[in-house]
Amino acid sequence: MLLAALHSVDKYYGGQTVLKGASLELFSGSNTAIIGRNGAGKTTILRLLSGTEPVDGGSVFVREETSCGLLTQEDGEVKNKTVQELVEEAFIPLHDLGAQLAELEKAGLDDHKRYSTWEVIHERFERRGGYQIRARQEAVLHAFGFKGRVHERASSLSGGELTRLGLARLLMQQPEILFLDEPTNHLDIDMRAWLGSYLRQYPGSALVVSHDREFLDRICDRTAEVIWGGIRVGKGNPTTCRELWRKQAQIQEATRKKQEREQARLSESSTRMRRWARQNEKLHRRARAMERRLERFEETMIKEVEGPLPKTSFTFPSTPSGNMVIQAEHLTKSYKNTLFDDFSVVVRKRERIALVGPNGAGKSTLLQMLLGKVSSDDLKGVVRFGARVRVGFYEQTLQGADPKATLITELIRLVGDVEAHNLLGRFMFPYESQYKLMSNLSGGERARFGLLKLTLSKANLLIMDEPTNHLDFEMIEALEEALRDFDGTILIVSHDTRFVQRVSNKIWEMREGRLRVFDGDWDYYQDLRGRESKEPSADPHEAALRTSSPKNRTKKSKWQLEQEVSHLEKQIDYFEKTLEDFDQVLAQPDKISVERIAELGIEYEDVQAALLAAIEQWEKSSSELAGLSQN
Repeated sequence: MLLAALHSVDKYYGGQTVLKGASLELFSGSNTAIIGRNGAGKTTILRLLSGTEPVDGGSVFVREETSCGLLTQEDGEVKNKTVQELVEEAFIPLHDLGAQLAELEKAGLDDHKRYSTWEVIHERFERRGGYQIRARQEAVLHAFGFKGRVHERASSLSGGELTRLGLARLLMQQPEILFLDEPTNHLDIDMRAWLGSYLRQYPGSALVVSHDREFLDRICDRTAEVIWGGIRVGKGNPTTCRELWRKQAQIQEATRKKQEREQARLSESSTRMRRWARQNEKLHRRARAMERRLERFEETMIKEVEGPLPKTSFTFPSTPSGNMVIQAEHLTKSYKNTLFDDFSVVVRKRERIALVGPNGAGKSTLLQMLLGKVSSDDLKGVVRFGARVRVGFYEQTLQGADPKATLITELIRLVGDVEAHNLLGRFMFPYESQYKLMSNLSGGERARFGLLKLTLSKANLLIMDEPTNHLDFEMIEALEEALRDFDGTILIVSHDTRFVQRVSNKIWEMREGRLRVFDGDWDYYQDLRGRESKEPSADPHEAALRTSSPKNRTKKSKWQLEQEVSHLEKQIDYFEKTLEDFDQVLAQPDKISVERIAELGIEYEDVQAALLAAIEQWEKSSSELAGLSQN
C-alpha cells in the first residue's frame, strides 16, 4: 500500500538547485535507504515528505490518517522535564486512540455506523502497537541506556543522550512512517544492532538516511539515491543497488559508444551519398533514404550516459617507526564508575587496533590518556612512545583553526596557494566552497578537512576517534583504501562495524570497567563474543528485552500479516529473477573469467538460501493469515 510519495518535486535553496523533477514512493512493510553525496539533498527529502518544508514545484502525497514521525534533535523545551514525563508525552496519541475506542465501546457496538468507526480506529490502534505500550517502553529504554534513569531531568543529559531519547520517544509512538536522519549517531555497536533488529520487523515503513552501510544493508529492502538533482530507486539494499547501478552504467556506456560508432558510419555514408547525388540525379532518392535511416537510428540511441560523480583517493604518507610503538603501564581511570583499572599493553608496528565498546565505557578517555591529555589515577601509570613514532590525531573539532578564516586561507598557511586548491579539490570541496568560513562548515565538511590535515602530518601512528561520522559512502571507502595502504600503526574508535572489519586486525573491547585485548580481527572477535553470549544470562533486563522485543511481541493482526505476505511475495519474485539472471550469465562461461565464475557461484548460493528462507517465512505467515481469515 502506498503511504507517501514525492511527484516531480523541485527544491531550491537560494540560487542552488537541490532537487529537479524528483519522485519517490514509500510503501507499507518496506524500509527505504536514502543515499547520496553530502549536500545532495537527502535530509531535504525527509523534510519535504514530513511536511516540515514546502516544495518549490511538484507535489507531496501522504495517505490520509497516516501518522508520520521525524527524528530531530530535541529542543530546549524538553530540558525542564524528566525522562518519564517525556516518555508519557510520546504515548499521548496512542492514549487518545484508546480513549476513543473506550468511548465507542461504552456507547455500545451494536450500531453498525458506530462499529465501523470503532473498527477503523481499532485497526490504527493495533497497527501502532497500542496493546504493547508498556512492553515497548521497557524494551526501548533499556536498549538506549535509560533503564533506571526515568526520573532524571533532560537538562542533565548530554547532547548525544538527548538525541537518543528523541529516537526512543519516536519508536515508542510507532507511527506508520518513520523519517530517520542519521539515527545511528550517538549509538554504540550494541544499540545499533538492537535498532537494526527492531526496524527489520517494523510494522510500518521507514525512510532512513545513514552513513552506516552495514546498518542500512541490514534493514532496507529498497534504495533511493539522490544524484544530479534526481532520485533513482532500486530494489534491494544499498550495497546491492550500488553494484547493480555500477554495472548498468558500464553496459550503457559501452552500448552508447557502439551506437556512436554506427552513427558516425551512417553519417559518413550519408554525406558521401549526398556528394555523389550532386553529380547523378538518380542517386538523390538513395541519399534521402540514407538520411532518413540516420534519423531513425539516432531516435533509437540511448541517452548519453550521465558522467559519474567525481571520486577521490588519498594516502597517509609516513616514515617508518621502531617496532615498539606504544608501551602503556598501570593505566587507571574512574569517574562515577571505574572505566579501566591497571591496564598495561604494548602496541607494535603495523598493528591496526579497533577500540570498541558501549557508550560511556571510556574509549575516548583512553585515547586522550595515550595522547597525554588525561592523566592516570594510578601514579604508576605511564605511556611511552617508541623510537621515531610520529602521532597524528584525527578529531572533528578542528582545534587550533581560526573560526574566522576561510578553508583556503587556513590551508595556504600549511602548503601554499596552488597546492591548497588542489588538495581541497581532491577532498571534494568545489571551488566556491573553498572560501567558506571555518565556523560555517557542515559536519561533513569538517570531517573531510580533518582528514585532509591528517594526510599532511606524515604520522606513522594514526589515532582516530569516530572517523566515519558525517562522511558519505564514497569518502568512507576512500578512507578505508588509504588506511589499508598505510604502512604505519592505527588505533581507532568506531561503531561502524563494516569500517572496523575492513581496517582492523586487532580488537580492544571496553565493557563494564574491563578492557580486554583480542588478538584477532573483527570476525574472530564476533565469533568469540557469540560463543560467550550463548551462555545463560542472569541479567533480568536482558530477559525483559527479549520478551518485549518486536520479534517476540504479541500475535500479529490480520493487516500486519497481509502486508508481510505481500512483502515476502515481492522478495521471492526478486530472488527468483536474480537466480534466472545468474543462470543466463553462467550459461556462457566463455564470456567471463574463472574468478568471476567462482564469485557468481558464491552469490548464487547466498541468493538461493535467501529465497528458501523467504519461502519458508511466506508459508508460515500465509498459514497464520488463513487461520485468521477463517475466524
